Formats: sequence, C-alpha cells, structure tokens
Amino acid sequence: MKNSKKYLVALLVIIFSITSFSELYGQRNVSYQDLAMRQQQQQASFDYFTLPGNDDNGAVQFVVIFHVPYSSLPFKKNRDRTSDNKYFSSMDLMLEVFKAEEANIDKRDKEDISLAGLEPAGRAFWADTAYAKDYKSSQSDDQFLSGFIKVNLNPGSYNYVLQMKRGDQTDSRISRTQKININSYGEKQTGNVLVSPTVTKKSESSRFILNATGNTVEYAKDFYAIAYLPQYQEDETYTMDIVKLSTLQEDTTKQNNVFSKKLTGENIKTDVRPQLLNKEGKPYLSLNITDKGYTYATINVPNSEFENSLYQLTIKNSAGNIVARGNFRSQWKDMPTSLLNLDVSIEMLRFIADKETIRKIDSGTPAEREKKFRSFWKDRDPTPDTEFNELMAEYYQRIDYAYNNFTTENTVGYNSDRGEVYIKYGPPKDVNRKFPKDGATTEIWTYPDRQFIFKATTGFGDFKLVSNQSR
Repeated sequence: MKNSKKYLVALLVIIFSITSFSELYGQRNVSYQDLAMRQQQQQASFDYFTLPGNDDNGAVQFVVIFHVPYSSLPFKKNRDRTSDNKYFSSMDLMLEVFKAEEANIDKRDKEDISLAGLEPAGRAFWADTAYAKDYKSSQSDDQFLSGFIKVNLNPGSYNYVLQMKRGDQTDSRISRTQKININSYGEKQTGNVLVSPTVTKKSESSRFILNATGNTVEYAKDFYAIAYLPQYQEDETYTMDIVKLSTLQEDTTKQNNVFSKKLTGENIKTDVRPQLLNKEGKPYLSLNITDKGYTYATINVPNSEFENSLYQLTIKNSAGNIVARGNFRSQWKDMPTSLLNLDVSIEMLRFIADKETIRKIDSGTPAEREKKFRSFWKDRDPTPDTEFNELMAEYYQRIDYAYNNFTTENTVGYNSDRGEVYIKYGPPKDVNRKFPKDGATTEIWTYPDRQFIFKATTGFGDFKLVSNQSR
C-alpha cells in the first residue's frame, strides 16, 4: 500500500479498480448522500435452492438460506451480569409452503396471491439468539445469524411465505407470497449451481461452506461452484463457460466469455448424496459418496481475475446442450460509496481530473461511459496484471473518509477544504490542533514535503485553508 501512495503523490491522482455494479450502478440522478444512506441500511438476505431428497421416493428438499446482520436486529441489555455478553437479540423464522391452485400458477411474480383455503404442504421452524459483548458489536455488519430451513416436497407447483420475528416483536414480519415449481431430480434437464467460498475435504466426501447471501460472491476472491449434472454420461465431454452479463438499466444480456474450462475426472463426483449441515452457525453442504446417488461437478472459479459484475455460469456437453446453469454476482464487500453508481463515480473525478476529461468520460450511452471510466483508471493502475486497482480504491476510500469525518451542518465533507486536501494528499503525517486564547482554532497538517494550515470559521467543525506551504 505504501508503494500505491507514492504513485498517488507523484501523479496527484489516484485510482482503483472498477467494481461493483449493482442495481444502483445504472440509475441516474442519484447523489452520493443517497448512496451513503442506502449503504447504512443493511438488510437481511434470503435465497432458496433445491437438493435431491434423502431417499429415492422422488421428494425434493426445498431449502431457504438466510443471513441476518447484527445491525438489523433489535438488541437489548442482558440482565445476567455474570455473562460476558452485555446484549442479546432473539430471532424466529418460519417457512410455510402451500399447494398452488391452478389460478395462481400463471400469475406474475408481482401479483398478490392469497393463501386462504390453500392446502398446506410443509412447514419448518428455526430459532436462535445473537449475543454481543458490547454496543458496538450489536451494531456490526460483520457479525450475523445465518443458517437454513427446509421442507421435503413432491414435484409440483407451490406458494410459500416466510415469517420472521426479531427480538420482542409481538407480530411477525411476513414476506410476499412467492411461487416455486419443484421438479423431480430424476427428470431434470438442467441442473442448478451453488457457490461456496471454501471447501474442507474429509475422507471420501467434500464439505462446502454455503454462501449465506445466495449466489453473491466476494469480489477478487476465488470460489467453488457446485453444479448438479442431470443425466450424466461418463463418455461425454463437459465444458464450463463463464459469461459476463450487462447490469446497466436492468439489462442482463450476455456480453463476453471471460473463462472456459474443460472438466476432468477431478471435477466430477458421481454417486453422491448432498447433505445439509449446520456447524458453528454456518450452513455446510456435504457431498457424501453412496451406492446410488447423483452426479455433481465441483470447480474452482478464478473470480480474482474477473471484474465486479454479474455473470452466468453454464456447463455444456459435447453436443453443446446446457446441462447446468446459474448466475452469480461478484460484489466488493467494503466498496467505496461512490462506486455504487456510475454517475457519482464520474462526478467524483473532479478532484483529480479537469472538466474536459470528465465531460468526455460522461458522454455517450451507459455502456460507453462505463467503458471510458474503466479505461481512465486502467491507464493509472499500478498493478495492471491484476483485476484489483489499488490506486482507484485508495482514491474513493479517501472520499468516504472525508465525508464521514469532515461533514458539518454547513458543508459536505468532500467539499470542505480539509476534505479536498485529504482526498488529494491522503492522511497527513502529523495533525496539530491549537486553541489560541484570542483567535480561531487552528489545525496544522504536516506532510513530508508540505504543510497545510486550517482555521475554524464556526464553532461547528468548519475549517478554511489559510496556508499551503512547501517544506
């Protein structure tokens, strides 16, 4: 990182590798403040998938996996003074599944579906308590409750709802009614794909930690794909392709192939029976060898080579037929706020680029603007052989720091004099604040080659740059 900062000072520019383009990325008329508020609103996430049943009667396991950050739980003080955990919060989750009526099967996903009179098909419960040692831990986004609940269903069409109760809430929060079609694993034509950040091998089985956030993977980190291969033929050749999808304006059309791999015997596991486990609050998938089971492919995906974006993974046989398919999104966990939206990303270049450069980048279609924005940072990447651009990350992280530390009632942090100096030069080597009896508070920032002096203009944290001297 020290080398990156040397590049920064020398160029008076900083850059980092483009990242996350979530649904916010293509929206227009979004401000930095809008993005900052949305980032603070951490929400519970839920995803579902299916697995073969535990026997051969045709039933299928319908699984809901969940991830609830501590920051979205209502903690209260622990009355047990002997406990090291000062706060706690409970959570209950219930999954209810109903057989779908003919009238509901063709309804669109956004249409309301009444559960009145529907025949119950399955129900599952989960409950746990989160403990935090202090108030700060109780507000953490890095600690969470996660797990899964499941029901066994015969092939058919169903409606389901989730009910969640947190803390002392008397009423459960009920999700919108969802639809799910369950197909027999013996009759599937296309298999599903699950993702895992890591694998632990034990004897003849492999145990994968499942992503509690569904098919969202961490940016710049490799992961494992676990794909069910229906009607597997040993003499067939299977190839995995990963294609980048466009995420602008909700367009998920294919763009370009970023990775291909011919599967070998090391990737294929035959006669396995998937089993869900829960260890230390984390959901695991174990692929156990049996006398009669199913075929799965497990592949190490080099996500560290991919841009932060949305991708589709497919596995095809030698005839070109897709036998397994699934999407995954690469997401930078601690992505700087500005990178959540292309408009904001370009607008924030104003501290290091002239108006004409920004005007050129900001012209054209969303895809053209994104391409030019990426090119701008790529030209200044100190490590061009890797996907991650340290300088770009450093630059936008400085904008976040300025916003969080220098914002006052009168000025947004990155628009303040201290914010602009911090963005351009980084953290000072030394900060010295003086409180003269007859005058305004003075703050002196010292760098190896220069010194900045700021004076307070109000009693609410506003400072004005009054001196910029080379040393």
